[in-house]
Amino acid sequence: MEETFDIIIVGGGTSGSALASRLGNELKNHSILLIEAGGKNQDINHQILGERYSSFITAPEYNWGYKTIPQTNLQKRELDYSRGKGLGGSTSINFGVWTRGPSKDYDRWAVLVEDDAWKWENVSNRFKKIETYQQPPSEVTYYVSPASTAHGSNGPVEVGFPSILEAGVQEFLDIALASGRPKNLDVNSGNPVGVAVNALSAQNGRRVTSSDAYLSPVPSNLTILTDLMVERVIFDGEKAVGIEGAEKKIFARKDIILSAGAVDSPKILLLSGIGLKEELTKHKIPLVAELPIGKNLQDHIFTTFTVLRKAGSTDRPAFYSNPDTVKFAREQWLKDRTGPLSILQCAHCICFFKLDRVFQSKEFQHLEESTQKHILAETVPTYEFLSHVFQDPKIPVTDDHITFVIAPMNPQSLGSVTLRSTDPKDSALIDPNFLNHPYDRRVAIESIRDALEILDDPEFSKDTLSFADGPRGRSDEELLEYMQSTGSSMWHASGTVKMGLASNPTTCVDKNFRVVGVQNLRVVDMSVAPVNVK
Repeated sequence: MEETFDIIIVGGGTSGSALASRLGNELKNHSILLIEAGGKNQDINHQILGERYSSFITAPEYNWGYKTIPQTNLQKRELDYSRGKGLGGSTSINFGVWTRGPSKDYDRWAVLVEDDAWKWENVSNRFKKIETYQQPPSEVTYYVSPASTAHGSNGPVEVGFPSILEAGVQEFLDIALASGRPKNLDVNSGNPVGVAVNALSAQNGRRVTSSDAYLSPVPSNLTILTDLMVERVIFDGEKAVGIEGAEKKIFARKDIILSAGAVDSPKILLLSGIGLKEELTKHKIPLVAELPIGKNLQDHIFTTFTVLRKAGSTDRPAFYSNPDTVKFAREQWLKDRTGPLSILQCAHCICFFKLDRVFQSKEFQHLEESTQKHILAETVPTYEFLSHVFQDPKIPVTDDHITFVIAPMNPQSLGSVTLRSTDPKDSALIDPNFLNHPYDRRVAIESIRDALEILDDPEFSKDTLSFADGPRGRSDEELLEYMQSTGSSMWHASGTVKMGLASNPTTCVDKNFRVVGVQNLRVVDMSVAPVNVK
């Protein structure tokens, strides 16, 4: 007997969990099926906040473990392209930094799709409905003090701060501010520019995933099916009528909604016959609708510096070098969510800066006028700079060190997601095409240069022993070479099923998330984003 539901949602990750909950609670007379290729992801040990940087390694069952193709502009290196697998998706393995992004990114999205629903004033209200925002502890309100009116208090996603800042973070905040950079009391106000303390999609020391937030409890009309990989959408002419996977077919009376992410949503569409004719013909897949599926991939590249510091600069060596201390801390966290694993690696200085040197460059001047105007907008940063992130695995745990992240923003390079084969079990070919555009190379150079100048500050450098990682020198060539030899993905993939107007040849879905040229099929994850939100 055929299984049939009113609505089928494919992918129980960040967007799929939220959508399934919302539809289940609002469409009481509809039967809804949420299908997830991975498992339920319920192991509390993988939600320890102080270990969030390693979850993508320590929980391999939560991770698809993808790699990019060799990157032409990154010394032919293949890069890690981790994507979450199982309920919660990438919220189960990401680094948990809660950043809404710049207001002008959303305003630009609204213009590109001619829909004011995407304007910041409307998007910010939706963010408030999503959040239960925990105000920071009073001891740090000099550095972070969000207005209560800007955040929600009764939403499903718990957002918060560690109870205290770990040793060294406050000192670095002061150094960054002393360099003349502006203080930002709320990086999620719509203007992230400045020196700030990050919020986390976590509270009381525990990572919050989208399945935690939205699928507990499960609406009575929602069925969740895990461990089933959807291979393709079934069509009757141009109408999507069902899905197929593992020799199983399930049908929908109404919509089929893809929320498999910016890598796997385009892969499913291509396997289903939606894509460019040339690519589908190569794989002998019958064409259902010709759209530029998988094109327009945008992502953020990043690199790191690791700075060896004077002994006693941080609390980490004393903790991580003692197995008994770590064991006790884990037991304490499992008991009441407190202790070192709710503090260490849980808060850092997060900075978003604008760089005049970039705006004065020929690479910037050669951009289209509308792109220049957007990048120059007050709330749009040139790069992101974070301190006190993960422990560098190359450094002995007994050595004091700080790892910094440098991430250029506003990438102009466009990559792609294409089929490796017609076997659904084969991962897609992922090509972010990092640093292909001259502007991206210029921003990489100037971002690293600016970050190094901050670390040159005498108040910081007096306790610096050496750089364990860093460029050989300060010339353009040496700075670019460092990014090319060390850069990797921030896993911020977007744009591969791009939302837009019918007149735009790059459009794949309309402003209501409907796939162009077919019926009853939508895509609702970050693959639709026409702007790579920062």
